[in-house]
Amino acid sequence: MAITYTDEQMRQLLTQYGPTVYRLAMAQLHSSFDAEDVYQEVFLKYLRAKPVFQNREHQKAWFIRVTINCCKDHLKKACRRDLPLEQQMLPAASPNEEYAALHMALTQLKEPQRAIIHLHYYEGYKTKEIAELLEINHSTVRSHLRRASKKLKKLLEGEEF
Repeated sequence: MAITYTDEQMRQLLTQYGPTVYRLAMAQLHSSFDAEDVYQEVFLKYLRAKPVFQNREHQKAWFIRVTINCCKDHLKKACRRDLPLEQQMLPAASPNEEYAALHMALTQLKEPQRAIIHLHYYEGYKTKEIAELLEINHSTVRSHLRRASKKLKKLLEGEEF
């Protein structure tokens, strides 16, 4: 028997996980256009796969893992097409100068560090949970988090801009 979703069930999923998927895609891709593409791809994968989850935390972890994988795939495709991603690096409008400075600093981090910073500070995951989500060693997560935090501090203090 195939699983089908009502409009209301999909609205609830989009409301519950949509912001997380979009923010994570923006943190990885730095482009609202690309983030929207990944957002759509993640929810299409959900509809196609019709996964069954043990609990809400398992469901959220699925959305995060699939979003990260879709972002990686998107970046691989962009590299093959030789697209100038730098032209799309800044959001259309920033709420304030601090956000713009933070966003610029985040774009200077390497991809795994950006993902870890986002999951830790924006999504509230602990380092052990991040290690499980990203399928990497717990100590690797801690070292990436430590290095990224130091680099962000230097960037925001103006030492590397």
